[in-house]
Amino acid sequence: MGKVIAIANPKGGVGKTTTTMNLGASLAFEGKKVLIIDLDEQANATIGLGFNRENITLDSLDFIINPTVDSSIILKTDVNNLYIVPSSVRLSKLEEVLVTTTNKKRVLAQKVAMIKDDYDFILIDCPPSLGTIVDNALCASDSVIIPVECAFYAYDALTQMVKKINEVQKTKDIKIEGILLTKLDNRNTLGFKVVDKVRYLFPNKTFNTVIGTSSHIQEAPMHGKSVISFSPNSRGSKEYRELAKEILANNDGGKDVSTGV
Repeated sequence: MGKVIAIANPKGGVGKTTTTMNLGASLAFEGKKVLIIDLDEQANATIGLGFNRENITLDSLDFIINPTVDSSIILKTDVNNLYIVPSSVRLSKLEEVLVTTTNKKRVLAQKVAMIKDDYDFILIDCPPSLGTIVDNALCASDSVIIPVECAFYAYDALTQMVKKINEVQKTKDIKIEGILLTKLDNRNTLGFKVVDKVRYLFPNKTFNTVIGTSSHIQEAPMHGKSVISFSPNSRGSKEYRELAKEILANNDGGKDVSTGV
């Protein structure tokens, strides 16, 4: 049975989509069959993996609200073993569509359960919010990766996300897969202070891997590729591949980054 991981943080610009795309590609590179579910109406993961959102006819809104899973919604990327449920601006209608739905926070979980056995990993790219879409993502997931930018406002958003996970834990078993430090600028001492503080506060939940700032990571989506495909020997590619190996070791080896919140 596959593992479902949400990539979530209410703060924008921390690397959620970047992590989803590049972790997905890295896990696929390791021979795992991976599905990305793009739950951000901006559809950046969809675009970043080479799809034109204007040409998307079936998207993650259809995936969530349709009574069955239409296999034509799931698109194959140019990375072997990597698939995506694309998004579009239509996803902005989800809260309106679900307003009268019973158990509206668990609609996505029902759909994910139908296909969970078909993949080794399902990664859910969440929007920068704590609303209904994120509720659905968390209720559908086994664990959460929280990307945290190595910048001044990192702690407030991290605290909000941990509180949200605490709420969800009252009704289902979900753990923190790991806190991922992102956008570390080697020239900025503040970034290293953030790294030290997050590791001090969450010593058992922070990944060893840190993602640095990288022009290759920034440029890859412009070409519709993950950094793993665009620049396989770059530092950014190597860091995301190290993250994938760390996650695989934590899961396959029985060591869990999370010990609860």
